[in-house]
Amino acid sequence: MESKQALRNAIRAQARQDYHEEDSNSCRKLLASSLYVHAHCIFAFSPLPDEPDIHEVLKDALVHKVLALPISAADGTLRFYQVFSFDSLQKGRFGISEPQITKELFPTGADLLLVPAVAYTRLGQRLGRGKGYYDRFLSSYKECPTLGMCRSHQLVESLPEEEHDKRVGSVLCAGVFY
Repeated sequence: MESKQALRNAIRAQARQDYHEEDSNSCRKLLASSLYVHAHCIFAFSPLPDEPDIHEVLKDALVHKVLALPISAADGTLRFYQVFSFDSLQKGRFGISEPQITKELFPTGADLLLVPAVAYTRLGQRLGRGKGYYDRFLSSYKECPTLGMCRSHQLVESLPEEEHDKRVGSVLCAGVFY
């Protein structure tokens, strides 16, 4: 099996320009799902250009739920803070929009954690960006439902998996749940 970095490069090379329809389908499907409807707090991510555009979900969560976004700390940890306004977001260490350090939130079984990745399998295996932030976070909050989100070129048959790699409970790709 290819190395993780070689897979990251191959998947990124497959990307095309327009994913608007796929991303929109995924957002609509998520907003109508029981995972989302019954969740108290949405632990989400600020999407990078190569990740699904979930701004529709973020906007809904800010109004109808409690929304939390992560800050990746230099020590390799993720911490999620409540978002009160999109105007308060600022660019963080990796150029990702991050919330202000206000009220730190911790996921429970009543919440939903949306997890980005470079690639997913239908079984929830994930290939992250290689720093382990989400693997460490997921190992600490096992009771929270998790949903991986990806675009069609990011859904693959298999991925190399190591002991520290954490899977998500389900995957949403181009409007289809797995």
